[in-house]
Amino acid sequence: MSEFKDSFSMKLCLSPWLAALTVFFIICARESLAAKPDPDVAAFIAAKRKQTETTARELEVRLPDEVTKMFDAAGSGDWQSTSNLFSKIITKYKPEEYSSARGRLAPEVWYAVQEVGGFCEFLAFRDTKFIRLFAEDTFKLIPEGSVYFGGTDPGRFIITALSRSHTKGEPFFTITQNQLVATNYLEYLRRMYGAQLKLPGREVTKKAMEDYSADLQRRWKHDQDFPNEPRQLDQGEQVRVVNNRLQAEGPTAVMAVNGLVAKTIVEANLGKQFFVEESYPLTWMYPRLSPIGPILKLHPKDMETLTEEIVFEDRRYWSALTERLVGLKVTDQTTIEQVCAFVESASASKQGDPTFLRDEAARGNFAKLRSAPAGVYAWRATHAKSSSEKRRMVNEAEFAFKQCYALYPRNPEAIWRYTMFLMEIDRSADAQKFVKAAAKLNPRDPTVDELIKYVQQVIDWKKRKVE
Repeated sequence: MSEFKDSFSMKLCLSPWLAALTVFFIICARESLAAKPDPDVAAFIAAKRKQTETTARELEVRLPDEVTKMFDAAGSGDWQSTSNLFSKIITKYKPEEYSSARGRLAPEVWYAVQEVGGFCEFLAFRDTKFIRLFAEDTFKLIPEGSVYFGGTDPGRFIITALSRSHTKGEPFFTITQNQLVATNYLEYLRRMYGAQLKLPGREVTKKAMEDYSADLQRRWKHDQDFPNEPRQLDQGEQVRVVNNRLQAEGPTAVMAVNGLVAKTIVEANLGKQFFVEESYPLTWMYPRLSPIGPILKLHPKDMETLTEEIVFEDRRYWSALTERLVGLKVTDQTTIEQVCAFVESASASKQGDPTFLRDEAARGNFAKLRSAPAGVYAWRATHAKSSSEKRRMVNEAEFAFKQCYALYPRNPEAIWRYTMFLMEIDRSADAQKFVKAAAKLNPRDPTVDELIKYVQQVIDWKKRKVE
């Protein structure tokens, strides 16, 4: 009994010490999460804070407390708190293009806040090793004074943040093609870049919307009048008739207008070089695009073909990167079955970079980057003017799609694009093998389920046609 009392007394004596130790570890953990940002990141945050505060004074508007606190947290390197505050700012203060809601941030203020919050979310939840990898490989390819279209959130915010000066367009101008339909975003760019870059006004955006609507009406009418001919509406265009008027909804329609505005920017700045990190494909760009490192180069005119040198450099870059990151060396002889078998076991193996194999976000980002040139090759295969050119582009597209799938087999876009490519080149049996293998790693994924049904329907239709 006395032993029990002694033991109990010891626990009581230790309790305050344990509590103090616990507090100490919590403080240490918080401090580790709030390590000082790297100098280039700190410079970006400070520049965007100054831009935000200066713009607010000029517009005579008050910044909400959450914005000030977000910049404080970002400046101290507390990425988790920055991300939490940014989420609150989105909910309470994000401006809306066609809304008169009160209390929202002015667009000229919002976009600078978004660029800091968007980048700090990556620092809070992603491995900086792969953030830096993408940035470094991009910066060394784009000449000073060029224009870079950043499409995805990583492609936009990472390059924005790690530029020498985003507000001055150094080393190049960084904008996103995804928000060009928003006239207030163009106003933000004009305020920031001034006369350095020729940017369209509201009338250009309005005309782009009208041109798209007229073209949509023509293509929709064709599909209604000639149901047995190939559809002219694009995949993903959501069209409905409201009060006898045709309306298009969804990202495909929005990106079509963004693409038209992007084209006016290119045409207004003919003396500059343009580069693209693709989000949604912009059809008009395809004949002008060539792969370069992790991104695409947009040439001033259509190109008859992609030279052997361009294709060789693309293969060299992505082969080295794919082998380094996931441990798979893809060749022309590598079969679909071999790629699928590899990805089913790669995450449990010691091949490639184990940090990358565990990083779902990084894998998704790099698979997305690889799918862009694969899409360019697939487009050229469809539009080739000779059988030899078609074979060459088919080969390069499949080579890229295999690497794309190896980088991240759960990327729905990569799965969809590769499957549709195989169907377009009349290899439905291979497409079926691929989607069934993809289903093992993506159970209950609606995109994969729909692809399995679609491929089976085409196979059944071909059988009936033969019979």
